[in-house]
Amino acid sequence: MAMNNNYGDMERRRSKRVRVNLTVIYRVNEPLAMRLVVGDKEIKGNILDLSEEGMAILTNYHLEPKTTVLLRFTLFKVEKEDVGFYGPMEIVGEVRYSIPFGEGEYRIGIYFLKIEPEDKKEIGDFVRETISRLKLE
Repeated sequence: MAMNNNYGDMERRRSKRVRVNLTVIYRVNEPLAMRLVVGDKEIKGNILDLSEEGMAILTNYHLEPKTTVLLRFTLFKVEKEDVGFYGPMEIVGEVRYSIPFGEGEYRIGIYFLKIEPEDKKEIGDFVRETISRLKLE
């Protein structure tokens, strides 16, 4: 689905992003009405893309824009023959959009509101390393 904007071919985002397939666990913090609809529980989703400023996830729940969520996930690092991990990270984010993405699933855009500086650095490094590896392939 193409999104129409007034920016022509310019990228609106300030940060580079990469497509990923990672698991995220999230919990709805606010508003209370949204938390009552979803339930006061941790929910599993899949991260579709990631940047230093936010992510898109795929989930079974429609979340209203401005909903605040607590996100937890772990990144992996591939260095030559070794695989390492960073995390779990805990980041507070705000839902920017929620669009249907197939039967009973939603693509949710989330902007990071509260992120530790070290977590932001690790995400930035992960994005840059992933882009660099893709250019070599």
